[in-house]
Amino acid sequence: MRISIRNVLLAVCEQLTRRGAWRNIFVTHNAFGIFSRYSHIARRSGNPKVSYPSKVAAQKAAEAMGKKLGVHFSVYKCAWCDGWHIGKNAQNKITVNQQRGNNAV
Repeated sequence: MRISIRNVLLAVCEQLTRRGAWRNIFVTHNAFGIFSRYSHIARRSGNPKVSYPSKVAAQKAAEAMGKKLGVHFSVYKCAWCDGWHIGKNAQNKITVNQQRGNNAV
């Protein structure tokens, strides 16, 4: 598995335009997770994560998973493949209702 320069640039640009980018890069360092092989490979199974063809498709799937499981899921551009993935980190372990409340402010 090789990382693509094109996908790295797209993934970095996506990270830089996110709300809270400064915090994700310099405080929590969560933005650097896109370079980990686990941003593309599931830790438990070792298989590639589900890849969505667009950010919109990934967001729809993330919203459906959030409603089903009651937590917030983020979408991110994969630096390893041409797709988009869904994930959550330690800071994303909030309920969907809490996330909706933050968006309303």
